[in-house]
Amino acid sequence: MDNLLNTNYINYINKEYRPFEPPCIPLNIGEIKSDVINDTYFDIQDMQKAIKQPVGKGSATYKNITNKIIAIIDYEDFIKKLPLNNTKDMKRCDFIVYDLEQYSFFVLNELSQSSSSKNKFSDARQQLHNAIFHFNKVYEIKSFVNKFNEKLCVFSNKNKTLTKTPENIADAFDEVKKYLPEPIEHNYQPITKLNFKLIEAAIIDV
Repeated sequence: MDNLLNTNYINYINKEYRPFEPPCIPLNIGEIKSDVINDTYFDIQDMQKAIKQPVGKGSATYKNITNKIIAIIDYEDFIKKLPLNNTKDMKRCDFIVYDLEQYSFFVLNELSQSSSSKNKFSDARQQLHNAIFHFNKVYEIKSFVNKFNEKLCVFSNKNKTLTKTPENIADAFDEVKKYLPEPIEHNYQPITKLNFKLIEAAIIDV
């Protein structure tokens, strides 16, 4: 997916999204902020040096019991590294998360740590939908995404983090579960008609 963003997606931005601007050039591959993780439990957070955070410290917690190899791309960071004139008004979610080997899931994840999740949720829906909309304009990316068995847009809002993380990761996960609500699936047709589910969940079970 890194290469698809850096080549096909930038080509789409140059030729279709902002064709009247001087074309932007691909990033050096090392500039794309990404990670590959197979931990049983882990958190992710935007605007940090590292994507992966200790359980209880990020805005979304991933539960990966079968230790799938998970690729994560900081999509917002990628867009921000392109010239502003080329990406003006391009709403975007925070992360792209997917099963690197088995194609079992593809997640677009928008994060928040807001005390008023209802206000943020409306914006998050737009950001998630916008990402799918543009990805579908690029044949190579649309074909890649369609390989996955489950496609999810997830809004993760966690307005509380653990002040002290237990040494045992499973214990930390149990602590996080105590104060987080169950996942909620929303019927938002701009997203569902594009064959994605829209879920509100701070714990994402893959």
